Amino acid sequence: MKKPKIRSQPPEPPFGLDMPFDEALKRFIGTDPKEVQANIDKSKKKKPPGTRPGGKKVDQENVVSLRGRRMRKRNDGR
Repeated sequence: MKKPKIRSQPPEPPFGLDMPFDEALKRFIGTDPKEVQANIDKSKKKKPPGTRPGGKKVDQENVVSLRGRRMRKRNDGR
């Protein structure tokens, strides 16, 4: 009877900071928990359609309607 192979997961990459430990600790201590929670709540809100992550509106005139293409392909056989 064969032994089942144990599948090991690759180790996670080390967590790296591009700053000294004392600076990171100062920033962590100086962070307001209310501000952190406000940012978490803000990121969970659903963004309105037609906006990009940068906050710019998408130009609706320049967007190709893929639904229209699919309908034409289905109806015209192309």
